[in-house]
Amino acid sequence: MPTKTFENLKPDKREIILNALLNEFSHYKLPDAQVARIIKDCGIARGSFYKYFADLTDSYHYTLKRVLDKVHFDVFSRIRENHQNTLTSFNAATTDFIKRISQSKYLDFYRLYVEYNQYEIKRPVVDYHHFNPEQLPLWVNGQLLSNSNVAAVIYKAATAASHNTIRAILMGADRKTELADLKTMLQIMNQGLLEEVH
Repeated sequence: MPTKTFENLKPDKREIILNALLNEFSHYKLPDAQVARIIKDCGIARGSFYKYFADLTDSYHYTLKRVLDKVHFDVFSRIRENHQNTLTSFNAATTDFIKRISQSKYLDFYRLYVEYNQYEIKRPVVDYHHFNPEQLPLWVNGQLLSNSNVAAVIYKAATAASHNTIRAILMGADRKTELADLKTMLQIMNQGLLEEVH
């Protein structure tokens, strides 16, 4: 993450640097990105870059966080609000995310992230089994699933399916088909859970 020196810059200067980072990481995979192009684009010295970030990967983490802050939303709060069918919320959230990212200036950045860069950086793996049942409620046709182990597995599978759908669409697959397939998969999962709540 950026240094205190970077955080102390005027907001407009930070924005110029962020735009240069976005430009670089929207056109080049992380291993092919260059500090030289970034500093030329934003008009800073190489030494200044390293006063702001530990290295290129650090600047990528910062850029990714800023992009996710702009296009992501709290999926889990949205899911917790649906007391009918939790998996319907996964479908709606995925559809909304695709719409938001497609209409944003971050599309090329995010496309390179899902195609290449997510494999270049270390991100923590979410272990749904460590969440409290209240944090991951799983509603099936208006009934709350009481088996937290099954809920954790379903959240893991639904999240993976959602991410795979997003990746496929950003890589050029037909949006309508991919979203319809996700909806069908989540409906099948929901149908299979009916036995668990009775």
